[in-house]
This record gives sequence, C-alpha cells and structure tokens, in this order.
Amino acid sequence: MSEVIPSHKYRYLIIGGGVAGTTAAEALRKREPDATIAIVTDEPYRLYSRVLLSKPALLTGEKHLDGVWMKTDAWYRENKIDLMVDVSAHRLDPATKTVKLSNGDILGYEKLLLAIGTHSRPWYIPGRDKLGVHYLHTLDDAKGIIDDLQDGKKHAVMVGSACVTYEVADILCSKGIEVTEIMRENYFLEPSLSREEAEITEKRLLERGVTLIPNMEVTEILGDGEVTGVVLRDKSTIACGEDGRTIACDMVFAFIGVILPVEWLTSSGMALERGIVANEYLETSIPDVWTAGDCARFKDVILDDSVMMGSWMNAVKQGEVAAANMLGDKKRYELISLHSSHGLGDMISFAGDCRASRNREYIMRGSVAERKLGRLILRDNRIVGATMVNRTQELATIVKLITLRVP
Repeated sequence: MSEVIPSHKYRYLIIGGGVAGTTAAEALRKREPDATIAIVTDEPYRLYSRVLLSKPALLTGEKHLDGVWMKTDAWYRENKIDLMVDVSAHRLDPATKTVKLSNGDILGYEKLLLAIGTHSRPWYIPGRDKLGVHYLHTLDDAKGIIDDLQDGKKHAVMVGSACVTYEVADILCSKGIEVTEIMRENYFLEPSLSREEAEITEKRLLERGVTLIPNMEVTEILGDGEVTGVVLRDKSTIACGEDGRTIACDMVFAFIGVILPVEWLTSSGMALERGIVANEYLETSIPDVWTAGDCARFKDVILDDSVMMGSWMNAVKQGEVAAANMLGDKKRYELISLHSSHGLGDMISFAGDCRASRNREYIMRGSVAERKLGRLILRDNRIVGATMVNRTQELATIVKLITLRVP
C-alpha cells in the first residue's frame, strides 16, 4: 500500500468552524504560541453567532447582518490559525493520522478535534426546492428569510414544533403574516414540554392568530417555481395513499430537526452512537482525537449518564475543555447545560437532562392560569433536569440542585 503523504501537517487540526471549534483554537493558541493550528469548516464563513439568526431584529432587517460576526478575518491571521472554508472532511485515517477533505487535500495532525455540529435534516418531499421554502440553521438560511420577508408575503406554513418555531412565529405575526403550524405531534413542543406547559404556548399562539394543526404531515409543496401551497395528510393515513387536504401559502418554514454528519467517520472505526461517543474528558475511542459541541455524546459526570447537549453555552465550554485536554491537562467536562427561548412574550427554558424516559418522575409547579408553569425531572430520587415556561428566575437554583446532586 502506498504511503499517504499529507499536503500539510498540523499540531492541532480542528474540523468544524463553529463556536466549539473556534473556542478551542483560541485556547490552544494562548497556551502554545508557536503551534500550527488549522480549522476546516464546510460553511463559506468565519465564526458567526447562530443564536442571533432567529432573533426579530435580524430576520426583520432592522439589524444589519454585520452584527452576527464573532471573529474578523484579521483575527485568524493575527493568531496564525489557518481557516479553510467551504470544504468538508471526507475520511479520517487514524493509522496515518490524516483527514482527507472534499477538495482532495489530505491534512496530517498530531491532535485532532471533531467539532462538526449538526446539519438541517433533509426533507425528502416533492417541491422541497421551490422558492419560498426555508430552513434556519445557517447564515445563508437567514439571508434567504430576510429577503423573502421584504416581498409582502401573506401566509406562511410552519412545519415542526420547536423553540425556533415559537420565535419565528412571533416575527411573522408581528409583520401581519398569517401563520399555520403543522406538527406530527399531539401538541406543540411535544415531548420537550409537558402537555400542561404546552397549553400556555398553544394558547399564546392561538391568541396571535396562529392556526394549529396537530397529527399531520406535509407531503408535497405546490407551485411552479415558487411556493403556492402545501398538501397535508394525517400521519396515520400516509401509508394508505389517501389524498390529503391543501393549504394555500407563499412561504414554508421547515423546522424538522437536525442530523449529525458522522457518516464519514464510520470507516475510521470510531465509536458512534448517533453522535461521537466520548468520555468525561471529551476523548473519543481513537487516540489523539477529541470531540466537542452538538455532535458529542459524552459521559456526564454530574448526571452519571451518556448524553448529548446541543446548546451554545455547552459548545463554548466543551471547546475550552477539549483544548485543555489536547494540551495535556486531565480536565473533566462538568457543566449543567441550560438554554432559554423567547417568543410571543413567553420564556421557555430547559436545564439539565430533559429527555423523555420511563425511569423519570415529574413534579409540576405553578399553574397554566398564571402562565407560569414548570416541572422538575427526577431520576433515582434526585433532580436531573427541568423544563419551564415563564419561570426563568428559578434556573440558577435548579442548576445548583442538579450539580450538587441533592436528594
């Protein structure tokens, strides 16, 4: 077998240019001023804030897109970090410690960080490529929405119930756009919120004129070049081939979840379980390879479980911890993840492990009538997580209770 000769070799190679990867690169540079560092990203941009993409000021055009940038081009040059944009990783070879890229380049590494994040889930239905169909995961997605909202749109169909759905529904309603929400679930934000908590969010949506259609799927997007409507079917009858109802609209927002782009890693022999499996030091099953951010399934020493936590705060901290361990420290990742989403006058918050599971107990607190409701999630008689609507002031206390493992 011929020898693999990398086009360039780096002390630290980072796959992923988001906040986890860039935070790690910054930490590495501070500790090792002369080490060679490279970041490879499949996006055409340097680091920007994904958190801002769904905020009203940006999507309505009130705030210029310049506000999303978190690093300048000069920052990468000044810190001697090679930034390779619009190129993806295609193959990891642990034996030669190389990564092959989509442009044919082969990069060598001494230490490798996989901070590859997530991608929007592909939508395999007819008409998905028509003008007026939008996702909201990247800066280019946001640009498309901003442009479309300037064209006097009248009716938007939103597919999938998520926090971003709530935020964008608020923006669309504020612009006088009729909104119809289509969801496979029985209620909005199932199972992320309890049925009782969802009553608050659903009532708020209805008050703003949003039409809610549960237990349905969009099976086709109508129109020639541009969206003119969607075809719906009850999710229980899709396999029967029955004709569905049609809703006229000129925009479609597909908030149907994300996927983890880990297929290119399967040939490496790396342990994968939907995400990249790692221990409490964010080390993967392959020597000299770490992971951080939304793609990491890590050993959470506080929750005593293997978990994935997709939040901005989590990605930042994991980038820091991964860098420390790549530098030779033995630092465990210890942080209770939390995040909040604001829309329609409500604040929806999550802390710790909020996964639906049979071995959980739930304690409800507050009331729907007061629009302040939350639940504590228990496992083995201690709090492991919490969800809440309009009870944000309790987040810090709940996080402390989880961290201290209070019975």
